[in-house]
Amino acid sequence: MSLMPWPHRRFNPFAGGVVASLAAALVLYLYAEAAFRTPRELFFDNLTQWVPSPRSADITVVDIDRAAFEARSESWDRGATAELISRLSAAGARAIAVDFVFSSDCDPALPANAALASAIGEAPIVLGFLAANRTAEHPRPVPPLALRRQIAVPEQWFIPGAETACPIFMDRSKAATAAFLVGDKDARVRRAQAYAIVDNEAFPALGIEAGRRGAASSTPVLGGEPAWLRLDHAIIPLDADGNLRFVASSQAEIAARTVSAGDVIAGRIDTARIAGKLVFLGSSMPSLGGLRPTASMPLQPSVQIHADIANAVVTGFVPYRGGDLPLIEALFSVAGGAVAAYGATKLRPLMTLTLGAAAVLFVSAFAGAIYRTTGWLFDAVGISFALVAILIVTSALQLARVRRAEAIARQKFSQYLPQSVVARYIDDPDRGRATGEERPVTALFTDIEGFSTLSQKLRPRELVALLDIYFAEVNALVARHGGMVDKVVGDAVHSLFNAPEDLADHVDKAIQCAMAVHALTEEMRQRPLFAKHDFGRTRIGIETGPAVLGEVGAGGKLDYTAHGDAVSLAARLQEANKFLGTAICIGPAAAAECKTALRPLGRHEIRSFGSMELFTVVDTEGP
Repeated sequence: MSLMPWPHRRFNPFAGGVVASLAAALVLYLYAEAAFRTPRELFFDNLTQWVPSPRSADITVVDIDRAAFEARSESWDRGATAELISRLSAAGARAIAVDFVFSSDCDPALPANAALASAIGEAPIVLGFLAANRTAEHPRPVPPLALRRQIAVPEQWFIPGAETACPIFMDRSKAATAAFLVGDKDARVRRAQAYAIVDNEAFPALGIEAGRRGAASSTPVLGGEPAWLRLDHAIIPLDADGNLRFVASSQAEIAARTVSAGDVIAGRIDTARIAGKLVFLGSSMPSLGGLRPTASMPLQPSVQIHADIANAVVTGFVPYRGGDLPLIEALFSVAGGAVAAYGATKLRPLMTLTLGAAAVLFVSAFAGAIYRTTGWLFDAVGISFALVAILIVTSALQLARVRRAEAIARQKFSQYLPQSVVARYIDDPDRGRATGEERPVTALFTDIEGFSTLSQKLRPRELVALLDIYFAEVNALVARHGGMVDKVVGDAVHSLFNAPEDLADHVDKAIQCAMAVHALTEEMRQRPLFAKHDFGRTRIGIETGPAVLGEVGAGGKLDYTAHGDAVSLAARLQEANKFLGTAICIGPAAAAECKTALRPLGRHEIRSFGSMELFTVVDTEGP
């Protein structure tokens, strides 16, 4: 089986688009995490804000805000915190998670410390600790945790030490938890480290332990590769680094679940806001609490972040990228890319641009639907980049194909029309048809002697093979001399000079062309392929005169041609070569205008035109 030569083995645009889809899918599968991490994370941030997610009504945040601070004469101490905790406990809080680390001034004899320790001992308090380089006091109490044998413990969970609350407070609390928050590279807090391991003991994040207690779940189970946390009501997925991603609450949601510590102490809060609720105690004041950027706002109090983490645990809704998602996204990219590539090959550029925008919107909407129903974070950013890249590649290949077709069209049609006429239709397709124009034209008509006999002897395929060579070379000579091939009829070439553009010395150019054609065709007859079939000589007729040029025809095929006596006479002069014994016959008007040396043939009768003087070139012999 023979193979097509390399120059002709080109991808068509759709095939190129499919190949681009496969390449984009491979890149997406292997490198999307590194290439699109920042824009993808920003998209996920927006996705979690655009699409509503479950919110627990059993979480309340008590904020030691500016009003509470001012109500205590600009001084909020541990005694005030003790009073606040006592009121929350008396109101029936299910659990109280404290976003303060009371790590200094630990003298148990101090009245404020004693009061706070007493309040902690009477309430279901969960305290936090911070990561540190060393441990002065080991965190305690250790919350319950069961492990499955098959578990991948992330390296990030191991921390060198902890800054804990004073022993007097820890000993009266219900659990010690990791209260530190780690932001991403852009400093935004999007996820919480699920556990911190200190001296081979695992401590959950403050929000996770508080959420477990708020949901009244028994001992959690940790297992899996990557790790997951199973509670009584839900399985909480963790990412490969052992983090739990959460949905940052909006300002409106924060306001709805938050009460002022001053109102609690003053008794202005309905106890229904506290009773049976999971309560977080912290501050929105920079001097008392931490403010961190999240997906919802540039500065969010850390106590609200812990509450959001607890909300994920209580509701069981966790934004998550499953391990199978990259493969699913790659396959989606292949399918979507193939559709986009097909559309790009069938649509106009503006529609292709619209298709690209629609594809991006569709992928974003699809990602929103997936997130709403499953919590999965579908990578619309990487897929959108892939689809846009596929559209660009396919459109570029389509453009190259159009340009290649245009070049072929110019080359082919330039054998029959001047470049200006070809350019008129290709470069300005909306321009109207050419109307009739009268101008002097020199017509050159050719004919092959004995063609009828030759066509009867040869099979059609053999005849066409000879004519292809013949017309290609003859037409090229006409174009080289500035002429326009008006049409090819059977074995005849009808060409015009000084049409449709001005051509200086067009009569002489036509005669020179005739001489070149004569020389070419005589040489062609000697070629083996032509000689074995006794290919006939070429007869040529030339005359000049006024003619009307323009498009002729309506509703179907149009013909750009010339009409005039000179054109018709040139056809008759070509026939006159038969009885004159010449190869080139030139009419009287052309002979009068040319500068080329001619040989007179005498006066002869031409059918439909009467008697006239005829001429031929001096160096062209008869048969």
